Amino acid sequence: MAKVQIEITNIDGNTVHGIADGTAFSAAPFRWGSKMLMKIATPGEFTQGQKVAIGGACKKALAKAEVALPKAELVRPRKPKTEAPPEEESGA
Repeated sequence: MAKVQIEITNIDGNTVHGIADGTAFSAAPFRWGSKMLMKIATPGEFTQGQKVAIGGACKKALAKAEVALPKAELVRPRKPKTEAPPEEESGA
């Protein structure tokens, strides 16, 4: 598996701009369930592995610049877990 050469050129709020393997990209955060991921927008196509590597590099760049990502708030909270009713023993 080849490494992706990523260069971060600009951080504009929560949006990160850069160049990966000679192709310009921009990445912005988006919520996926209870996780906050980076959505890669580019005119060229990256493979899924390249997108994951770019998203990780963008999150590290935001952390280094001390820019906080928005919280991944659930739209509909999870249901509380209920305890299973105790099984009755048969005393036959």
